[in-house]
Amino acid sequence: MQPTVREVLQLSALARGRPAVVGGHAHLDRPVRWVHVSDLTDLTDLLEGGELVLTTGAPLTGDARAVEAYLGMLAEQDVAGLVVELGTFLDAAPDCLAPLARSLAFPVVTLAARTRFIEVTQQVHRLIVAEQYEEVEFARTTHEVFTSLNLARASTTDIVTKAAQTLGASLVLEDLSRHVLAYCALDTSTAGLLHQWAERSRLHSPAAGAREPGPSWTAVPVGVGSEEWGRLVMPGHGPAHPRARAVLERAAQSLQLHRMIQQEREALVVQALGGLLDDLVHGRISEETEALARATSLGLRPNSAYAPLCVRVPRTADTGVLAQGETDRRLLASLRQAVAAAGAGAIFAVRREGTVSALVSCPATGADRVLRAICSGLAERLAGKAEAETWAAGTAAASAGLVTAARGIAEAEHVAEVGLAMPETNRLYRSTDVRLRGLVALLREDHRVQRFAQTELGALLDHDVRTGDSLLDLLRTHLDGGGSKTRTARLTGLSRPTLYSRLHAVERILGVSLDDPASRTSLHTALMIIDAR
Repeated sequence: MQPTVREVLQLSALARGRPAVVGGHAHLDRPVRWVHVSDLTDLTDLLEGGELVLTTGAPLTGDARAVEAYLGMLAEQDVAGLVVELGTFLDAAPDCLAPLARSLAFPVVTLAARTRFIEVTQQVHRLIVAEQYEEVEFARTTHEVFTSLNLARASTTDIVTKAAQTLGASLVLEDLSRHVLAYCALDTSTAGLLHQWAERSRLHSPAAGAREPGPSWTAVPVGVGSEEWGRLVMPGHGPAHPRARAVLERAAQSLQLHRMIQQEREALVVQALGGLLDDLVHGRISEETEALARATSLGLRPNSAYAPLCVRVPRTADTGVLAQGETDRRLLASLRQAVAAAGAGAIFAVRREGTVSALVSCPATGADRVLRAICSGLAERLAGKAEAETWAAGTAAASAGLVTAARGIAEAEHVAEVGLAMPETNRLYRSTDVRLRGLVALLREDHRVQRFAQTELGALLDHDVRTGDSLLDLLRTHLDGGGSKTRTARLTGLSRPTLYSRLHAVERILGVSLDDPASRTSLHTALMIIDAR
């Protein structure tokens, strides 16, 4: 950081000259970029701005208009200030000098004693060079610190902590929703730093115009362009010193590199887990010891049982390949997070479009509890996501080994597929939950099955379309109630005579007897086929 005019006047070489500020007292904190010694009256082509001009007074020996022109020229050149040595050309400062300095907001200083200008330039330039060297050294040290963190694969918390220690100030890493991802509290307590963080962060944001009293906080984005995913914030400080912003930006780069490495590692782990599950399902691994060795090498904790689990989301014909791939990745990520939140482990894979399957490590007597916890967490993570508004999970019996459990993946996938066709979705299904409806769901696209449903119920469907009656709904209620007229009357609110009349109409239109169990079974199956489509 460059020294100011005030700091230069305190150097020993100038202090011996007994400096006195003639005018421009309020502007002594201007930075001094260099020192220039000259008695010329026109320095227009010799200055670049920021210089402190030293003179023996020769340019000020003219009349007031000449003095005004000289000071005006220096001010236009953005000179930091003027130091005039008295005794050679001037015994005292011209009377017009002080008001001119004030009007131009330009610092002017006189020296009462003879001064070795060479010593002044040496001391000032040595100070400037030392400052520049210190900045270069700080930048080098900062680079080495964060490069070491990158090579050591330091965690997010380690990077934030090291940056905070370098700056001697508290730091917070937040995501775009202002949720705290990592922090280091140095000059305050954790409670004080994080108290109502999201609200305070928004109020102190430069974009919000720092609506809270005091300066806006210093923050740098983390991420590149449209891939920005967070901000590194230094709260409670005014405009950042260049060093502070440099450290924050270097830390942000390390955080982004860490995230990219983690994502790459996660992608490789997911790929390896998918390969293991595929080998297990297709029987390429038959030895339990080999399966367990490969699974534990990928981070799976061994347990007394392993439960097959499949999660499916519907796929529409107009879903593009890229959109479907993104949906599958999000479904996989949500399931992994739900498994971790349930305190379990699993082997995962995207088995086909809209389908993620897993072998979940769980206690032999607690498989159902773990699976319910996973599905509960999955429901929370998929809530509100348009691409996964509807989903269903299927499972099969847990087994003591990975090889045996993998044989249940096909059943779990079948149950999940049927679950999507069930009246209630977004839940876990077992084979005992789907039964005949599961068979219907598998065969619903078969033209022979569709012809069967049309033969059984086509006449009633046509009748409802022509007349606007709802006899099909009445039949569904009656069959769901096991053919009990009493229950049907209670559920529909119809009087007994009206109910008997309408049920008789259904029998007449379809040409069947609803008192016959075989007829009711056939009609119920046909209704399932229609509902499944």
